[in-house]
Amino acid sequence: MATTCKSAVPNRRRDLQATTMQTADHRETWGKKVDFLLSVIGFAVDLANVWRFPYLCFKNGGGAFLVPYCIMLVIGGIPLFYMELALGQYNRKGAITCWGRLCPLFKGIGYSVVLIAFYVDFYYNVIIAWALRFFFASFTDMLPWTTCDNEWNTPNCRPFDYNQNRNITQNILFYNKSLVNESSDATLASAASEYFKDALLTSFINSATSFVSGFVIFSVLGYMAHAAGRSITEVATEGPGLVFIVYPAAIATMPGSIFWALIFFMMLLTLGLDSSFGGSEAIITALSDEFPKIGRNREIFVACLFTLYFCVGLASCSQGGFYFFQLLDKYAAGYSMLIAVLFEAVVVSWIYGTQRFCDDIEDMIGFAPGIYWRFCWKFAAPLFLLFIIFYGLWFYEPLTYENYVYPTWANVIGWLITGSSVIMIPTIAIIQFLITPGCCSKRLKILTTPWRDTQINTQANGVVQSDSTQVRLSSMAETPTDQKPVEV
Repeated sequence: MATTCKSAVPNRRRDLQATTMQTADHRETWGKKVDFLLSVIGFAVDLANVWRFPYLCFKNGGGAFLVPYCIMLVIGGIPLFYMELALGQYNRKGAITCWGRLCPLFKGIGYSVVLIAFYVDFYYNVIIAWALRFFFASFTDMLPWTTCDNEWNTPNCRPFDYNQNRNITQNILFYNKSLVNESSDATLASAASEYFKDALLTSFINSATSFVSGFVIFSVLGYMAHAAGRSITEVATEGPGLVFIVYPAAIATMPGSIFWALIFFMMLLTLGLDSSFGGSEAIITALSDEFPKIGRNREIFVACLFTLYFCVGLASCSQGGFYFFQLLDKYAAGYSMLIAVLFEAVVVSWIYGTQRFCDDIEDMIGFAPGIYWRFCWKFAAPLFLLFIIFYGLWFYEPLTYENYVYPTWANVIGWLITGSSVIMIPTIAIIQFLITPGCCSKRLKILTTPWRDTQINTQANGVVQSDSTQVRLSSMAETPTDQKPVEV
């Protein structure tokens, strides 16, 4: 009879772990857990926490906005983040290879998310360059954007001159005028899982950063509105215009403006760099795992990739480059990312199987996720994503920037960018279906069978070893599909 129970072999785990480390493929690993956690947090917390969330919260009712935000966070954001974290930790492969092993039919999900990250890096690196330019320009006795004496000023330039009245008791009220009127209390069951803790902690820090950023941003915008005698709605904005136009203008009127400018743009640099590194590394790792030749020439590939980023980024630095930047920001990772994540949730829950996925997590942490996680992965999260996608499409408005309305052809280009990443999912599925031998039913069975179940594993001394980093115990009579993972 096969030996599959974890509890039956507690004193062999150390030996099995040593065997695993010897047979696993060589990959870079984190030196300490805190390194991994800080990297995940750095990737999750980015510039959108500063320039997008505060404005959306203000625009959509202050505290009332936090109610749907928290609901979506609990039923969609945290479970989906936990799902992706667990998938990455269990498979230890890039996105393309990972999804090809989970469900070969939907290997295109990996290509889709890689292409989305590729498009985002086109303009995200430009933001870092702008922040770097503003940072070094702040090393002066007078911030250059406060005068019209610079060589780059146009005849339309007007000196920035707000009166110095700093009675700003109304500042925070602009942001949280209805914040205290709504409250909610959600309690999540505690768990010992490190991955659960990482997912929950990262989600909390991400949301807390957005929340605190609202107070910081709108305290300054409130000051500007009060000093200029204007309404907050005339001053409040989002996106790069907030952090590179409005906020620097407000900083210029404060005592010690040079110091505040330096630390503000240093903050933008730190927010942007780790997110950019994470996105670029996702591309490099995915392609290196899927195409070993790229992995063997990693340095050359990275040099070519960032040279391409530089060349495309130059378009955003031209006279009308900001309009190109806004086009990419709108269409590169909006609906395409939502659709890709929707397919991820459906494939994991309904094709790969929620039970199998929970078994994988149990294999890593010692116990399976509870009913809350299973419900969110299988029902709540897909419905939540469908609602957001259809709601956004129903109320879609063509792209505008301030008073400029983008022409139809520009919006068409934007949708082509969005569609180019989404189309990878059905395209790769069709290609996989065509190259797989057998009749239609056999092809579908093969393409929806996880890679782990199709491997002919070599057995030695009762230990089944495969390319995966997992180790399983079996008897000689046991088949690969009957093997149950053993935690190491």
